[in-house]
Amino acid sequence: MSDFNLPKYDRVRSWIRTASEHGWTWEAIAYMNQSNMDGLRQELRGQIIRDFWPADLKVEGWLQLVRSEEEAQKSKLELAFRNDSAFLTDKAAHNGVTVPDDPNSSWVLYKKHLKNSGFSDNSISEIETATVEVLGRLTKEMPDGKPVKGMVVGHVQSGKTANMAALMAMAADWGWNMFIVLSGTIENLRKQTQNRLFGDLHRDGNIQWTGLEHLSLNSSLGQRVQDLNFTDIHKRYFSVCLKNPKRLEHLIRWMQADLKKLRQMKIIVIDDESDQGGINTAKKEADRSRINKLIVNLVEGKNYKGNDISARPMAMNYIGYTATPYANFLNESLPESLYPRNFIRTLQPSDEYFGPKQIFGVAGTEDSDGLDILRTADEADLEQMKQLHKGKINELPAAVVESLAWFLCAASAIRLSGYKKPISMLVHTSQLQQHHQNVAEAIGIWLEDARNEGTLLTACEEVWRRETNQFSVHTFETQFKSYPLPIKDYPAFREIKTGIIRLVSEISHIPMNEDNHLDYHEGIHLCIDNCSNNGVNDENMVVRLAYPDPASPNYPKTAPAFIVVGGSTLSRGLTIEGLVSSFFLRASIQADSLMQMGRWFGYRRGYELYPRIWMTKSTREKFRFLAELEYELRDDLKRYMVAGEDPSQYGPRIKNTPKATWLRITAANKMKNVTAAEMDFSGTNVQTVVFSEEKEILKHNIEVTEKFLESLGEGTPSRTKESIIWRKVPFERIKEGLLINQYQFHARASVFNQMEAFCEWYERSASEAGYQEWNVLAAGVKSENANGLLWEVPGGVVGQVNRTRLDSHSNSLDKSVSIGVLRAPKDLYEDIHEGAIDPAELIRANNDSIRKAREDAGLGTTPLLILYRINKDSKPSESKTSKPKEPATGKTRPPRVPLGVDEDIIGMSIWVPGVKSKTFVKTLTVKINREDFDVEDEAGDISDN
Repeated sequence: MSDFNLPKYDRVRSWIRTASEHGWTWEAIAYMNQSNMDGLRQELRGQIIRDFWPADLKVEGWLQLVRSEEEAQKSKLELAFRNDSAFLTDKAAHNGVTVPDDPNSSWVLYKKHLKNSGFSDNSISEIETATVEVLGRLTKEMPDGKPVKGMVVGHVQSGKTANMAALMAMAADWGWNMFIVLSGTIENLRKQTQNRLFGDLHRDGNIQWTGLEHLSLNSSLGQRVQDLNFTDIHKRYFSVCLKNPKRLEHLIRWMQADLKKLRQMKIIVIDDESDQGGINTAKKEADRSRINKLIVNLVEGKNYKGNDISARPMAMNYIGYTATPYANFLNESLPESLYPRNFIRTLQPSDEYFGPKQIFGVAGTEDSDGLDILRTADEADLEQMKQLHKGKINELPAAVVESLAWFLCAASAIRLSGYKKPISMLVHTSQLQQHHQNVAEAIGIWLEDARNEGTLLTACEEVWRRETNQFSVHTFETQFKSYPLPIKDYPAFREIKTGIIRLVSEISHIPMNEDNHLDYHEGIHLCIDNCSNNGVNDENMVVRLAYPDPASPNYPKTAPAFIVVGGSTLSRGLTIEGLVSSFFLRASIQADSLMQMGRWFGYRRGYELYPRIWMTKSTREKFRFLAELEYELRDDLKRYMVAGEDPSQYGPRIKNTPKATWLRITAANKMKNVTAAEMDFSGTNVQTVVFSEEKEILKHNIEVTEKFLESLGEGTPSRTKESIIWRKVPFERIKEGLLINQYQFHARASVFNQMEAFCEWYERSASEAGYQEWNVLAAGVKSENANGLLWEVPGGVVGQVNRTRLDSHSNSLDKSVSIGVLRAPKDLYEDIHEGAIDPAELIRANNDSIRKAREDAGLGTTPLLILYRINKDSKPSESKTSKPKEPATGKTRPPRVPLGVDEDIIGMSIWVPGVKSKTFVKTLTVKINREDFDVEDEAGDISDN
């Protein structure tokens, strides 16, 4: 038998992959688009002669190669599911690019740079995969005159610039010669991007990179378009341009100053933070906002006024990069817009990434609690901060004092470990510059007074003991199971005392030395980062944040420490290095802006145990909602990728906020294309995690659930004896007996609060989707393990489950209790017959293995309803309370507390299989409350978002 993995069959495998990328079905590929086996044999012989395929390739071998490639593609999709990445594309042909392997290629040299910069092999592999996939969808010629438009969705603070540089490096190797990066609205951040890209790409290899700046008809010699050589196979050009009307106008006029040169350009436009600056916010449908119009003119090959010209570039590609794509999806999808009609690619950060899901948790998942690093700023803290903003007092709220004490402890401990990079604290309470000044002065006064009065070490030790007990190495490993690196434990307080004293020995802005270089000291650099503090002050100090250059010969020997007080610059672009303590009050009412303010997202190598965040309960709930929004959007994109959906037809579904006055998805003037369209619940995997505390509602839900189960007759014990099963239950019985006008769902129970829409969709789509009748489970624990707490149902008994209250997410105002997660993943295997499941699957028990196991067991189209009875006296285990060894002090509370309700709670889980071959929605389904008014923020100033 032939070994089809040999290199001599590479051209054959490439032909198969290309046919698949052109949209051929696997059956058409197997028959080489011929009608029968005779036609296949004849075409195969011709292919062997024409393309010098191996002469020993017979029909049987050909079909084996096709099956192998088909399985490889399925495995790739399954891997994408596991890796949380997705790639939706149109049906255009792949352009044939592959990963360069020449040691002197721009890509291989950049790859080495990533490795030397500390990127893990897994991270580099994901960057490479995403880059070659995106590059494969770009055009090097435009026979139809239409540019390619796509989007890359990253994560906040997750190395997006590295992915942009990777795309430029690999594209340069394949002949694209002009790169335009659209970058924000702040000049110093634009300059940073320009310098970083040049530093990342400029290497002694095959490609010679030239950075172009401030392009216009008045550009200097060597920067004019007529001076550049786009036909030289070694030369590549890039320019980082602000999203500023004048800059964009000058850029377009520069490009079109020499039409011969324009025709030689193979352009890739990279729109950094594409949901900002370039979104169309014009009120009238026929109009465009100025910046958006100029970017559209640039991409569509028109002049700056929007008129056609007599020449076009050889190729034009537009790629929007963002971590918050809500405005991009909700804005517009006209042909002449920036909507990603050709492809959407989501990026997967490595397992070392601290993201919204890890920090704030996602309800209904194993990570529902999030990391125990969030601390509460209460009403007293807010009131005192308002007085401080107004200048009526200069005393800090208690929560700010705690966060400062923690910063001093953490910075000293991290320095002790040998860490050399900057260590920072962030204080964000207002947008107003005078407020920043007042807060910074109060911080300086407290630090000096605590040092001089001898109370500093006492305050620090109190916070250190509480925090290190509450969030230990064991807690971290329990709550962040996928983290791949070893974690070093905290030192004893006595080991960090000297370092704390050294930190407060000098408190100042950043001094300038006699040579006008920044001169960092071992104390604290107190920075106020807003535009009123540009330049050097009267004391020859820099007030704004400026980290030392790692390549500088004068880089400080001790890790420099910074306390950063700021406002609007935190929304985009500003990276806070070594962030270990954050006091965050001001909460934007816009989801995308709020998410971008999450400076605590990112990588925390070497100081994983130390990050802490102080914020209000309301702000925590908003971030938790955003974590769920992001999780569901990415999961949605993955499902539609498997279904082969075309991004020009599919409108990504974005979870709507409960109330527009609480949080909007994005600014109202960016949501031009929002429609309340048909919902698609295929692939639904939800569970009730928020319940009413009212006794009468809880009693009612027990009564209607037990009446419903009685109507089903006697069930049968499951394979594990932990559940009772009713098979082949008609949906009509479930709907009428339980879901509609029977069980009372909480208003915040996602999907369950849209039960009428769900039932209407299911009845309309079940036949088309091929869904079978439902299985129903009463699930719990084995009766002998239930400590006598049993639930009697027709056909047997199951043990009640123990679920505790997630105190920070429950709400006394609406009398709700939140448990974070209800269903154990293994419960989705309960209706699988004995012998129909691999025991190894029970160990993994993630969504992907569950889907596969149910399909293998013949339940791939069988929806599942699981019911639980939660014991009203449920109490947390010792590991869930995270109680300190000594009595806790201060305001920090354990994350888990007893359930504390008057009646047992009936919980519910619904699993509806996803359908790979068909989708049931083509347009965006978001209903937005369009009320648009100013909202007073937490710290007392008026929101300007």
